[in-house]
Amino acid sequence: MTTQSDPLHGEGVENLTKLFEITENLNRSVDTHSALDSSLAKLVQLMELESGWIFLKDPTTKASEGGPGYVLTSCYNLPPALATDKEKALRGGCKCQGLCDKGHLTGAYNEVRCSRLASVHGDRRGLRVHASAPLRSGDSILGILNVAGPNWTSFNSQALALLSNVGSQMGLALERARLFDLLQERHIQEQRALLDVSNQLLRRRDLDELTTYLVEEARRLLRVDACALLLPSKEPGYLAFSTSAGWRGDPNASQRKVPINEQSGAGQVMSTQQPLLVEDIKSHDPTSWIPDWIKAEDFRGHALVPLVAEDRAIGILAINTREPRILDEGELRFLRVVANQAAIAIEKARLHQEEIQQHLMEHELTVAQQIQLSLLPQSNPVYPGWEFSTYYQAARRVSGDFYDFFELPGEPGRLGMVIADVAGKGVPAALFMVHCRIMIRTSALSGNSPSVALTQANELILRDNKSDIFVTAFYGILDTRSNRFDYTNAGHNRPLWMKAATNDFKELSARGIILGSFEEVKLEEQTIEVAPSDLLVFYTDGVTEARNDSGELFGIERLKNAVASHSDAGAKEILQEVVQAINTFAGDTPQSDDFTLYVVKRKPNK
Repeated sequence: MTTQSDPLHGEGVENLTKLFEITENLNRSVDTHSALDSSLAKLVQLMELESGWIFLKDPTTKASEGGPGYVLTSCYNLPPALATDKEKALRGGCKCQGLCDKGHLTGAYNEVRCSRLASVHGDRRGLRVHASAPLRSGDSILGILNVAGPNWTSFNSQALALLSNVGSQMGLALERARLFDLLQERHIQEQRALLDVSNQLLRRRDLDELTTYLVEEARRLLRVDACALLLPSKEPGYLAFSTSAGWRGDPNASQRKVPINEQSGAGQVMSTQQPLLVEDIKSHDPTSWIPDWIKAEDFRGHALVPLVAEDRAIGILAINTREPRILDEGELRFLRVVANQAAIAIEKARLHQEEIQQHLMEHELTVAQQIQLSLLPQSNPVYPGWEFSTYYQAARRVSGDFYDFFELPGEPGRLGMVIADVAGKGVPAALFMVHCRIMIRTSALSGNSPSVALTQANELILRDNKSDIFVTAFYGILDTRSNRFDYTNAGHNRPLWMKAATNDFKELSARGIILGSFEEVKLEEQTIEVAPSDLLVFYTDGVTEARNDSGELFGIERLKNAVASHSDAGAKEILQEVVQAINTFAGDTPQSDDFTLYVVKRKPNK
């Protein structure tokens, strides 16, 4: 019989050191199976034995080394007949496994006469029995630690205590490994879920579809009762429900809003950009704003997570349960990443929608521009002895300026001429311009004098004008045969009349007020006779109010100088020179107002 030394005496210090090494090895090792191998070897040596092995339970195995339901995980110095390279050497059951399966392996250790060792022949060590220690995790047995000897005297009390101690440490190590694997699996699943959610969010460009997916998926993945997304309301200082799922009411359809202030959880989260977690809002709620429509939902667990994009909170993802619950660290981490991905996706979807709206608006403005241009004269009038030239440039795609020429009924050669400017710019001014053009033309083609025509036009414009927009207008009738020009001015810039005989300018003034604002307007009518080589220059305030980079206005005097310096030229050349003078003066300063100009010249007598 082999005589054993006491592991806790004689060589006790060395043995305690080895025991400590075994425990440290099991506690610190990342690779649990390798730690079991080395720890088993040290244990067998410390117990002054020669062989040992470890079975782990695995219900999925039907036939393997270790027998049904067990896997041989570690071994040290097995008898040659039981070597792992021998086919079927360790297959089949053992009494220790039977005890374990029946729940009888309950002690700190058990001495078992091994059926496998009994079948071994020729092994010089004469191994016949083994001591078995269960590897426990709470009430569950994860496996069996076996150390073998030739008879029961191979195991003294100190050795068996050591076996039990190491078995307990191995059980703890296995449980830590199992929990670590579960955490790793959860982490992998979390990463997969995050990747899937991120891809799903970023590929959705429709904002409604995106937000609906977000709340439904967050509710499913976190297994909560309700979820909602709140985004800034059109009303400043509030968040509005964008999408919700699991609510008894419908906060979206009811247009529910949440104030962004320190009394509401939403206000706190938007301000701090930090989550708010409440396990049970019925027992503790850090906020004071709880309206009845939220109380009716009977929520208990409550979480608000900010959606942060470019260091600013753009909304909140709200998670609610109807039983007390608080998100754990992993769930909160998951939700924050989802919220941040959602913030990026929402901003991207918004930009996409804005881009679509911009393209749509550009298309609509292009169509509006084409329609408006089609309402302007397509060519200049042609009359013997007269020249006409026109220029029109909107500050935006469409304009509130307009001009018009039309042949009047009655005697031939009578030409109606209009120039007008609607207050404002862009689409509203352009729409009002169309209305005014129709009213003025309708009144003028009835054969009325200039003052009567604009007075009637005012009545028609005012009847349908529901806005504060008004129009200034100048209307004249040129008799190209008699050279007479009758005109009236409703608050418009006074055209210039340059007399060729004196090279002097006269402004065509006539008392009058704007159209579209007052029920009764009094318009004065004046008459001039246009002599050979005389010029008439009609313009809107975009001409004289053109600015340079110093903020100076082009003004009436520069306009007169530009006309006078080329007065001997034809109407087209004069207009081109005026436009060039304005462009040179303004330089790179953006055009701020609509710009309309036309020149009428009576040709000199031959």
